[in-house]
Amino acid sequence: MEQRISVKKTITAYRDGQFQDAEDDIVSEVPLTIFVNKEEFATMVCSPQHYQEMVVGFLASEGVILFINEISTIEIDEDKGFAYVELNKKLTKDQSFYSKRVINSCCGKSRQFYFQNDAVISKTSMSTASLTAEQCIHLMKQMQQNSQVFKKTGGVHNAAICTPDHIIIDRADIGRHNALDKLYGYCLVHNIAIKDKILVFSGRLSSEVLTKASKIGVGLVLSKSAPTDLAIKLAEDLNITAVGFIRGSSFNVYSHKFRIKKMKKEKCPMSSCSIDHTKESVIEKLKSQKPFLPSSVYQSCNTLLADHPSQSTLNELFHLLKKYDLKDEAERLERDEKMKALAE
Repeated sequence: MEQRISVKKTITAYRDGQFQDAEDDIVSEVPLTIFVNKEEFATMVCSPQHYQEMVVGFLASEGVILFINEISTIEIDEDKGFAYVELNKKLTKDQSFYSKRVINSCCGKSRQFYFQNDAVISKTSMSTASLTAEQCIHLMKQMQQNSQVFKKTGGVHNAAICTPDHIIIDRADIGRHNALDKLYGYCLVHNIAIKDKILVFSGRLSSEVLTKASKIGVGLVLSKSAPTDLAIKLAEDLNITAVGFIRGSSFNVYSHKFRIKKMKKEKCPMSSCSIDHTKESVIEKLKSQKPFLPSSVYQSCNTLLADHPSQSTLNELFHLLKKYDLKDEAERLERDEKMKALAE
């Protein structure tokens, strides 16, 4: 029987001071018990989609497998909520190993992990990925636009594996770890190299999320939410670039900012205009666009104009401000970054 990721329910809604009956989309939640080599291993509560990917990713993140070819068979019984996994090897560690709390020290640094298997499996990133500020904002926006389940229910976490320019695969689940495990499993099943990829995530950057990212192998994690202090410490130690609070045209970089590149200063096309704009005319243009500009961009432009900008800079800024209010969000974001770059 095919299970749906959401169901419709009649609810009582309070709107504008009144109670009323309404139909709402409610996210589905189901248990899945995993058996490994005929022994019960774990029970996960998850969204009823992409079970096989989740099981593979979970077993990899727990250190049960390193490669997909270590699994002989996987059978999913959706009706009963069971997953049967047969390995072509024996479990090398007692099951208590996977839930034993520990604080481990490595290479003279204090890597604080909640579980012993995390301390063993987590690895320092050797990622070659890098992004511009514009790409960070674009990838987050793209993931949010793709999240149809969240738009309907508001009840899932979203995660995506990306290149600098586009999303390769995205997954949604009621559990943030499940969403990440589904991505990990997909990459293992489809033999996708992770070293140069980016993880985009909708939830808080906790130490557990950073640990999971380390196991997956990414070196650049983007989130629309805040990090914890332990997550930042782990990111610094594991050579992971953690970026949070990606909202609108702004974000914060919490560790290893070398992977976030500045926008290249590109000259605006001037072929249609050969006029040298005066400083006064640029100031007037800036004032006229103030209601539409982000405050940080407006302040950057003010600071730039308070100095002694070159004629080419004045011309470029004038054309970036020209008809700014008529542009769509994507064009505005691009212009914002260019104006900030001019002011640096």
